[in-house]
Amino acid sequence: MASTTAFEGELWRLRRDDGATICYQLLGPEDAAAPPLLILDGIGCSGWAFRRTLPVLARRQRIIVLHYRGHGSSPDPPRPWRLSMPTLADDAAAVLQHAAIDRVIAVGFSMGFQVALELFRRHRHTVAAMVSLAGPSGRVLRTFQGTRAFAHVLPFVRATTRIARDLTLKAWRSLVPSSLTLDLGLTLQVNADRLAAADFEFYTRQLAEVNPELFMAMLEEADRHSAADVLQGIDVPLMVVAGARDSFVPLETMRELAFT
Repeated sequence: MASTTAFEGELWRLRRDDGATICYQLLGPEDAAAPPLLILDGIGCSGWAFRRTLPVLARRQRIIVLHYRGHGSSPDPPRPWRLSMPTLADDAAAVLQHAAIDRVIAVGFSMGFQVALELFRRHRHTVAAMVSLAGPSGRVLRTFQGTRAFAHVLPFVRATTRIARDLTLKAWRSLVPSSLTLDLGLTLQVNADRLAAADFEFYTRQLAEVNPELFMAMLEEADRHSAADVLQGIDVPLMVVAGARDSFVPLETMRELAFT
């Protein structure tokens, strides 16, 4: 698939048992003293949230950037799709094995932290520490924008993308990277004082490359998933970073995660 790459880095591929091709990037020195950072971005992204920081960190830190199934340079997997958080965590573990990396600091942004928690649950030996960047433990649509309405609407939206695949794909790839989306996003959803228009535009272009049917299916998996039961058993360092005015993952949700 075409890929709007967030930064330069060695691109590697591996084939999973179910036929899915998983791509990942390697940045930074191989002989860095600290454990490598495993970057687990949010849904629809393959490094966008870390676009400005990773080139700086890579001067002294080894970094692995996972491209989820159907994201970035990873093509859509074979149907029936396997897009659950445990599956994505198993993909991450396979990437670490492929790259001959034993332990990492798993850095999860948004949905990526759900993947990090499943990595800890299923492949405990690979996780030296974790970071949640506005990443909940699960049920992502239960608190999105302070309402449960999106969780109720999602099944209808997903059904629409299945029934009208071609039409939905054309509309998605026309509207998502449009100036209207850019203007609405900068006005209503992000802090325009902190995020440059060029960076948000890059996000919309990267998102537009994702198959909308796959996006909705993965979002449904993320909303169905919860790793809240993992939190009390975490015995590695965990950093939680939250936004005071974040309407995607409200501060109260992150506070509960941090103090569980």
